[in-house]
Amino acid sequence: TDRDVDGVLRRARPYRDDPQLGRVWHLGLCLAAVGLGLDLDRAEVEPRQIVLRGPGDVRRSIPLDNDGLFYIDWSLAWNDRRLVHATFEELLEFDQLRESGQTRLESAFQGRLAVIGSIGAGSNVSDVGATPLQKETYLVSQHWNVANSMITGRFLRPASAWGRLGLVILVGAVSAVLTWRMRARLASGLVGIVLIAYVACGVWLFVRLSLWIPLVVPAGVAGFMTHVGLMTWRAVFEQSERRRVKSIFARIVAPEIVTELLHQERLALGGTLRPVTVLFADIRGFTRLTDERQRAAEAYAREHGLTGAAAEAWFEQNARETLETVNRYLAAVAETVKRHHGTLDKYIGDCVMAFWGAPVPNKHHAVDAVRAAIDSQRAIARLNTACAGESSSRANQAAGEASPHPTLSPLAALSLGTGINTGTVTVGLMGSASHTFNYTVFGREVNLASRLESVSGHGRIIISGATCAELRLWAPDLAARCLPLPAVVVKGISEPVEIHEVPWREEPEAG
Repeated sequence: TDRDVDGVLRRARPYRDDPQLGRVWHLGLCLAAVGLGLDLDRAEVEPRQIVLRGPGDVRRSIPLDNDGLFYIDWSLAWNDRRLVHATFEELLEFDQLRESGQTRLESAFQGRLAVIGSIGAGSNVSDVGATPLQKETYLVSQHWNVANSMITGRFLRPASAWGRLGLVILVGAVSAVLTWRMRARLASGLVGIVLIAYVACGVWLFVRLSLWIPLVVPAGVAGFMTHVGLMTWRAVFEQSERRRVKSIFARIVAPEIVTELLHQERLALGGTLRPVTVLFADIRGFTRLTDERQRAAEAYAREHGLTGAAAEAWFEQNARETLETVNRYLAAVAETVKRHHGTLDKYIGDCVMAFWGAPVPNKHHAVDAVRAAIDSQRAIARLNTACAGESSSRANQAAGEASPHPTLSPLAALSLGTGINTGTVTVGLMGSASHTFNYTVFGREVNLASRLESVSGHGRIIISGATCAELRLWAPDLAARCLPLPAVVVKGISEPVEIHEVPWREEPEAG
């Protein structure tokens, strides 16, 4: 018998060549040959098998591996109930009875193949070792297991090297595909089912067909460890991706949209076609306000003789308040866009660009965009009222106090011009990883929305015919309030464009 490198007794040599005795067969094969009447002297020894023939059509084939060894099926343990046991003292006593003339003795061993061996625990009689099924067992059991395989004709047949490699690749590939394509919990459940099914199939093949396929390496290493490794990598990668998504969208969409994005299994950021509604809202009068503030600041500096550090501080204060003023208006529009589930694209000077329908699909994108435009106009109107109150307070303060410090000019009212268009555009991340990314839209429909903002004038919302058609579909009451206007020709568009105006001023309450 030959032990493998791990000390486990799995295989045995069918025979050994002795210079004096010739070919000495394995004791288990000798037992089976006696029981079946096989002729060991006429054994047909081939590279991968040994064929033994007996009387009639009795034929047994012993499969061999590349080393000329056969695998032992250890399924019959020493304490198996199918085996008959007796102590050596009982056999001697039985033999003495026979010698004393008692010939009608019933023996449990009558007509059976008997193996005599030691199951003692002493150092000089111990015959124990490890097998594939037990860490420590009596190795004398190999003889009746080999005889049993020969008698039943069921020798173990291990899978070939290519077959074992194929099973490792197959189980690993299935585990990798399930782990990569499915959600974490579903993937873990499916991989567990696949590994259990593989082990059950291996046991069935071993029991029913005596085919030995590897279980530990394909299931434990290729299947389980591949799953664990990919799950770990996904956890690290997805956390990094979640941080990237949050860094891109946290400031341009509402928090609930960010949450929805993080729960989406697939998020197309690299560029795709989407039906969206684009809004351009420009703060009218900001350029005029800036010029007037600058001229007033210069006149004040000349009138009061401000020079040097005092003049510089005055001009900085004027520029800071001018910027704060326009930021209040831009922030009002931006917050309204996010409140209506829109994506804030960018600020173009004193203009806000936003769109609906991406990154999260929204079939009501046109309705949400128009309602955001209405609320933005109303927010600007409320800001103008607030600014008028602040200007009045400043005027009263300047008239009643003789302050040595300069007083800024009154705050001017601003208006909002809005253009909206609906259509299919390209949407995705624009920029580079080394500089910055901007999630934006571009295409003909975006340009048309920008042109409609240019013709909207002061305090008006102009929408295209495509946007109005969406309103008729999803918000007929809102579409009914829209006022049709003569078609316009805009730069970059060859044909006249159908436009409508959306009224936004709140009607006074009854009474």
